[in-house]
Formats: sequence, structure tokens, C-alpha cells
Amino acid sequence: MPDADARPLVPARIGLRARLADLAGFIMRPTPGSGRPGWSMALLAVLALVFALDLTIGWLAGETLAVLGGDGKGGGILPVPREQDMTLVEDLFSFLVLAPLLEELLYRGWLTGRVAALRFAAYGFAAEALFIAALFLDETAAQIAGLMAVGMVLAGLLQWLAVRERDRQVPPWFSRNFHWIVWGSSLLFGLMHLGNYEAVTHPLGMLVVLPHIIGGLLLAYTRTRLGLGAAMAQHAAYNAVVLAALYGAA
Repeated sequence: MPDADARPLVPARIGLRARLADLAGFIMRPTPGSGRPGWSMALLAVLALVFALDLTIGWLAGETLAVLGGDGKGGGILPVPREQDMTLVEDLFSFLVLAPLLEELLYRGWLTGRVAALRFAAYGFAAEALFIAALFLDETAAQIAGLMAVGMVLAGLLQWLAVRERDRQVPPWFSRNFHWIVWGSSLLFGLMHLGNYEAVTHPLGMLVVLPHIIGGLLLAYTRTRLGLGAAMAQHAAYNAVVLAALYGAA
């Protein structure tokens, strides 16, 4: 079917037990689906359920990892968060707008599996690689790499706009390897957040991104079952709670 993609496999109107079973099954082996649910109270209820689970699991993982955190000054196994010199307005924009929009587009926007979306994702990951490389270059080279990355994103966007209605087919390899793709993208999503911490000095320090990896899987479920907009909303809501906790503890 030319319009098949990885959007909702399970209808929004299913019971709580069935929904939890579907979520658990997805985490164990992610599966693609088809269809586009409209925004409704049923969809919002499902989104609220997944969001609550996301917060609960993230909190439990964080509390478990805190045992390895030592004195919080770099004396433990886990790396400590990098200090960010940002204003409240900058944090609000970054946490609630920029991160949910860009990260969902980059790591889960293409989970429909459509060729146009996969091609756009390739541009996005190449741009991210350039941004990361810029961190290790001198100022002039970093600026060039940054400009190249921005140009690559714009080129990918223009191409996607031009072919999104034409290239709607899903490659067989994508559907066949969907579970590996979701697991891999969730792992990459978690590892990307290592940039939020000081250098890892112990092998177990990599566990600091475990909550992000779990969160990535839950966001992938929301994206495939409820849509990209729902995943962005869940991401923004989660970040809002994190930001409130950070400022509350300050």
C-alpha cells in the first residue's frame, strides 16, 4: 500500500489494560501501524496516561541512578550536569519550544517510514553531525561547519516540501527492521544528552542517560500511536516539569 506508514496501529479508544499491554509490547518490540487519529478527548486521555508513565519511570530511573551519583560534585560514578548560564526566558524557549520541536522532528518525525521523511531525516542527522564536529574545531572552522549544517537543514526541508506528496511509499526494509530502528533512535536520543553532563570518567557513568533512552521509547510510542504533534506536546510537558524542578531546587 503506497500510503502505509508507522502511524497509529491501535485505536485511541481501547481500555486501560489493553493500552498498557500495547505500550509494554511496543517497548519489548516496537511495531509500526497505519492511520491518523484526530485530536479528541480519547486521544488526550491516552496522552495523559503515557505522560504520567513517562514521569513515573523517569523519576524512578533518576532516583535509582542517584545512588551512584556520589556527592553531586563529580566525586561519584555518574557525571554531574554542566552548568548552564541561561536566563529564565532562554530556558523556557529551549526546554518548551526548541527541544520538543527539533528533537522530535530529528529522532521521531520520520517514523512514518515514508521515503520523503527518511530523506529529510538523513539531512537532519548529517546537520547534527556537523554541529557536533564544530565543537572540536577552531572558531572559523566551527562557523563554517555551523553554516553548512543550517544550509543542509534548509536544503532537506525544501526537498521534503517538493516531494512529500509524491514519495509516500515505505521501503520494505524499514517495516522489516522497524523495531531495531526505534531502539537505535532511542539509544541515539539518549546518548545525545551526554552533552548535558561533564565528561564521563567511569564506564557506568553512561547510565546517566538511561532516563532519556526510556523517554525516547515512550515518545516513539506516542509518535506512532498518536502522532507527531502529540509526541511534541508530551516532550514539552515533560521538559516543563523538569524545568520547574530545576528552578524550584535553585
